[in-house]
Amino acid sequence: MKIITCASYFGSGSSTLTDLVSEYSTVQENSEFEFRFIHDPDGISDLEYHLVENHNREVSGFALKRFIKVSNFNSGTWFNKKYEAYFNGKYKEYTKQYVNDLLDFSYKGFWVYDVASKGKFRYYLRGIFNKIFIKLNVAKPQILPKEITYCAHPSKEKFLECTQRYTSNLMEYLNKDNKPYLVVDQLLPSSNIKRCMRYFKDEIFVVIFDRDPRDLYVLSNLVWKWDHIFPHNSIETWCKWFEYARKSATEKYNDSHIMYMRFEDMIYNYDESVNKIEKFTGLDPKDHDKQFARLNPKKSVINTQIWKRHPEFDKDVKYIEEHLSEYLYDFSKVENNEIKGIGVNNKKVF
Repeated sequence: MKIITCASYFGSGSSTLTDLVSEYSTVQENSEFEFRFIHDPDGISDLEYHLVENHNREVSGFALKRFIKVSNFNSGTWFNKKYEAYFNGKYKEYTKQYVNDLLDFSYKGFWVYDVASKGKFRYYLRGIFNKIFIKLNVAKPQILPKEITYCAHPSKEKFLECTQRYTSNLMEYLNKDNKPYLVVDQLLPSSNIKRCMRYFKDEIFVVIFDRDPRDLYVLSNLVWKWDHIFPHNSIETWCKWFEYARKSATEKYNDSHIMYMRFEDMIYNYDESVNKIEKFTGLDPKDHDKQFARLNPKKSVINTQIWKRHPEFDKDVKYIEEHLSEYLYDFSKVENNEIKGIGVNNKKVF
């Protein structure tokens, strides 16, 4: 099985990749949900740092607890299943086995951050009672009698072996029809890509997308105005945020499994972009039997050059053009390009 995934910087059009490759009969579609357990806080990358690269007796065990906690969050609840909507209980099962594989041993016990993680009230209440019991010269009661301390210090080789087995189990479960390809959204980050690719035994291809900042800014203020991932207070701060997100991924990898694309090229240079992705991943053109069912450039073109339809942002757009010039897409080169796809009456940005 080969895995295809995308990475982006928020709103930069990476879903065009998952939409496109989902049109191939050889690809197991799985593009409705972002699986970020590799690179999110307390995910696998953080776990490797604490267990392997910077091992510390209590800290490493506590990092494993944080991984378990974030995995429980990812799995969801009965009314919001999150990952388990796709794994039907297998996500927790595979995660439990993964933790057991990494463990050296465990025992009943706790340290200060176990108490602190239960909340400030419990932490300070423990301190008060400790002083009282010391004054009375009596044994202190157990604050967390059921707390477990984990001890794990795997070698790099063991960590990668266990992790690859874990990710293989998860990916194979998602590939229910056992197709040659599986597409998964946001499985890898836009930075530290090579580090995260090591966690997979299956061959994996990642496409990193970017998009014209003028359109992103207008969308931020019109479509995503309630989202607080990006700043809303000023155009100056917004531009700093835009560049900040990309500076963490300034290293351009020369790797046969990493490719960089522009969202706009998927629309204006459709044939060239599709051909490029097919050569990159090994997808066969004859298997593209649902063309335009998910990615229809004639429909998606409405999501380009949005700023031109909103003159109320002209002043901010000019600021972007002055301060983020290297990120602008040159639309003059595609003005006369024929846009492929199935004709639609486009009136709404989506």
